[in-house]
Amino acid sequence: MKNSVLCYLEKTAHEYENKTAVTDINGDMSFGEMKTLAVKTANAIIGYDIGIQRPVLVFLPKLKESFSVFMGIVYSRNIYVPTDVKYPGDRISSLVEILNPALIISDKEHAQKLSEYDIHTPVLLLEDINETPCKLSGPELCRRSLLSDLVYIIFTSGSTGAPKGVSISNLNIIEYIDWVTEVFHSDENTVMGSLAPLYFDLSTHELYTCLAKASTLVMIPEKYKAFPAAILKCLKENHVNFLYWVPSAYVNVATFNLLESIKLDEIKTMVFGGEVMPVKTLNYWKKNLPSLSFIANMYGPTEATVNCTYYIVDREFGDDEFLPLGKACDIKEVLVLDEEEQEVSSDQIGKTGELCVCGTSLSKGYWNNDEMTQKYFVQNPLNPYLPEIMYRTGDLVYYNERGELVFSGRKDFQIKHMGYRLELGEIESAILRTKIVDNVCVLYDTRNKCIVLIYCATSEIDNGFLAKELGAILPQYAIPSKYIYIRSMPLTDSGKINRQYLYDKYLK
Repeated sequence: MKNSVLCYLEKTAHEYENKTAVTDINGDMSFGEMKTLAVKTANAIIGYDIGIQRPVLVFLPKLKESFSVFMGIVYSRNIYVPTDVKYPGDRISSLVEILNPALIISDKEHAQKLSEYDIHTPVLLLEDINETPCKLSGPELCRRSLLSDLVYIIFTSGSTGAPKGVSISNLNIIEYIDWVTEVFHSDENTVMGSLAPLYFDLSTHELYTCLAKASTLVMIPEKYKAFPAAILKCLKENHVNFLYWVPSAYVNVATFNLLESIKLDEIKTMVFGGEVMPVKTLNYWKKNLPSLSFIANMYGPTEATVNCTYYIVDREFGDDEFLPLGKACDIKEVLVLDEEEQEVSSDQIGKTGELCVCGTSLSKGYWNNDEMTQKYFVQNPLNPYLPEIMYRTGDLVYYNERGELVFSGRKDFQIKHMGYRLELGEIESAILRTKIVDNVCVLYDTRNKCIVLIYCATSEIDNGFLAKELGAILPQYAIPSKYIYIRSMPLTDSGKINRQYLYDKYLK
């Protein structure tokens, strides 16, 4: 019985001590080296006498050493909090204020940036950790952990709103990783190509798959993100066979037709989540990956520990269709509730409701934010007899004729236009099912009362032609009345469409 995620590292470092765990632009790190640095990190933290279950802010770029630092914090029985070294000073100061961290771990280069802010938290330098004497060994540290201990806090604002610190425990991670690595057939031969930033929960899947199954993680250099061809060459050079990216990353490759010239003949597994995957993009990748044998569409909020539903693509889809979310992960329970808080069953085909998640996979709530915790983590209305916490995702779904869940949009993307209640996500999905444009974002201009379509395509399209084409797939009241062409879609650091940026630039 595992008492913490450290059991993964202890076992794998023993059985695969010299196997490469992580590769970055500076070289490789074996599982043995990862554990050694993690244990030294833990001993260094314990030397600060900060106690247990305190947040430790990690102010490091995405390096192979970063994962060792994470695990060292867990070995010390504290909580790691990934951040972005590119965050502006006010964002860092805000995180520090919310967290009240006991310690910050950084390196000499980035600690200099921290010194420019009014932050008085002690800083442990990465360069000093190797000099730390180890009074406690890995097994000794591991035995102190509890299944209920928090492991990390990830700050997320979701699709909109202020940042919230989602707290995740050992139990949350172990349940998810034990299940997902079996479903994805991950093992010591799996080589993952990592694009996710450390503060995006997709990195949870990457790190703990690596530790649990002795898989290898290839960190794609940050500077490659704006150059899809460089990303593909990195995958090829490192013999990557497993991809788990947000759809926008796949779209960028398809837009430039790069798989025609850069052949990826070792990719066996293709997974995506976080946004709607355009089927035409999926079909492009399927056509150009001869070794592809497993495709999955994953969905889930950070609050439910990475994912709560999945769909293994088991049939062909036309470019004008869209993929279902599928069903609940075997370790989780999901509910669809209508506006009257009544359950929508799978035989009520097409009826929309909010997707809610129950079970032990749920976060304990938002760090230092009782108001938001109580707003989104609520009593399950279908269980009036015993306390049962349920998380409201804010995502709207319905069941199709196969009993599969299908994403419909966000509650906070609903608008009232011309007397009709509309879901902006449904308009986006309808447009993406056509071959007119490559990518879209639909916004609502509340001041001028109009629907705005922002789109990417090979070249700008005549507005009249667009309106005519959209008139064939959308009701008259849902057709955008303003069209904005952009060459590429701005993305957040986690790779999702940056809606706030588009709204501020074009509608404010």
